Amino acid sequence: MSASLAPLEQLLRLSEGMLRAAQSGDWASLASHEAERRALAECLPVDLTSALAPALQARARALIENCQHCDQTLQPLVAVRLNELRVVLRAAGPLP
Repeated sequence: MSASLAPLEQLLRLSEGMLRAAQSGDWASLASHEAERRALAECLPVDLTSALAPALQARARALIENCQHCDQTLQPLVAVRLNELRVVLRAAGPLP
């Protein structure tokens, strides 16, 4: 792993952790990983990949694409969970 790609490698690890958490129904871990990933992403410089050598740019692109794939796989799992929670909330009725 290149030091310049370390933040993207960490983003991917967190994205994969989010996906594993959703697949196992561990919503607290998913939320924790998501908060950590968001904080990391907000600290990344806008020009992170522009100064990289072409080979590293290709690796950076692959890391970002893998993060996006995790997100695409994660979205339907979260949607199902949100629907489950909506049903529970409707069944509970209005608050007093």
